[in-house]
This record gives sequence, structure tokens and C-alpha cells, in this order.
Amino acid sequence: MSEHPVEQPIVRIVVSKNSDGDDWDFHTVGKHGVTRIEACIKSGEYSNIPYLRVWAGDSCVAEFCQHKIAGVYFGEGCKAL
Repeated sequence: MSEHPVEQPIVRIVVSKNSDGDDWDFHTVGKHGVTRIEACIKSGEYSNIPYLRVWAGDSCVAEFCQHKIAGVYFGEGCKAL
């Protein structure tokens, strides 16, 4: 990720579950087995697309493209909100 690098860790994301945006899912480091959330880029049809990956230990348990993400919370440490 080179356009706008973020120095502090991501501690929580809010993701829309449907196209209406009226149902939300929260992923928080330290809750429900989530150990880290990281930003990455995957190639798309027209350009690179930002994604966020949710990890539980060494397993990636979820991945969301920027179009489904409603909010990203940053912190100095990986404490749960």
C-alpha cells in the first residue's frame, strides 16, 4: 500500500452486509478470535483495489474490498474497542 500508508494498526472495521447498507458487521481485534486486521491491494479489472483482511492467528478468516467497508478504526495498540 503506497498511496496513503498508515503507521498505526487497524483495530476495528465496519462492513456493510447488504447493498442497502442497513445491516452491519463489526470485526474487532481481540474479539471473536480476531488477532489482526491488515490492508492489502489486489489487482482488479481496471486497477488495483484496496482490501482489508481479517486474521485469526495464522488464518485469514475474511477479506473485504473497499466498496463494502463503512469504517476503519485505528489505534496505537491492538486493544479491543
